[in-house]
Amino acid sequence: MTTAVFFALEGTLLTRTDSREAVVRTALDETLGAAPDALVTAYFEAFAARADALDPEPHRAGMAAVAAQADGNPTIDDLLSALRAADADAMRVPEGAHDALATLGTDAHLGVLTNGDRAWTLDRIAAHDLPIQTVVTAAEAGARKPDPAPFELARDRVAADEYVLVGDDYERDVEGARAAGFVPIHYEESGPNFWKTLDALA
Repeated sequence: MTTAVFFALEGTLLTRTDSREAVVRTALDETLGAAPDALVTAYFEAFAARADALDPEPHRAGMAAVAAQADGNPTIDDLLSALRAADADAMRVPEGAHDALATLGTDAHLGVLTNGDRAWTLDRIAAHDLPIQTVVTAAEAGARKPDPAPFELARDRVAADEYVLVGDDYERDVEGARAAGFVPIHYEESGPNFWKTLDALA
């Protein structure tokens, strides 16, 4: 039997050590000096609007709004580069996850199923050396989890006998996966080390 195991990204494969607001402020301060609060607000307003519309690059839209208002004519690419670096610094891979993924990947196809955008997801996977083979995003599917569309797209992309979704959000990941015919596994950072247990069982 072939198994495809998909993971949520943020909150499961990666956990946050700093808030999103702090990450954006760090990136803007790095690029612009002491960035005013209005620029942080401009980023999040533009990002949220485009993310809600399933724009494939909402981070770029956010930094385009910043570039339009900031002094000094910063480029969108420079702002995005600083944001990627700050984001990488504010994320960590849970203890034991790399070993568990390496073991699991010997027999199963490993994927990410995320409501985030593709470019950002690929950056995060590369920055943290995660052995992921397939990425499926909400923007590509035309809907966010728990809608069945992302799960159906994952099935279209990966042929397997069984599909599993590991995620931290109960409604989006567990209930969405169950309704779509995936085996759901609820990830909780607190309590026994999930990744060490998974490594022992794989």
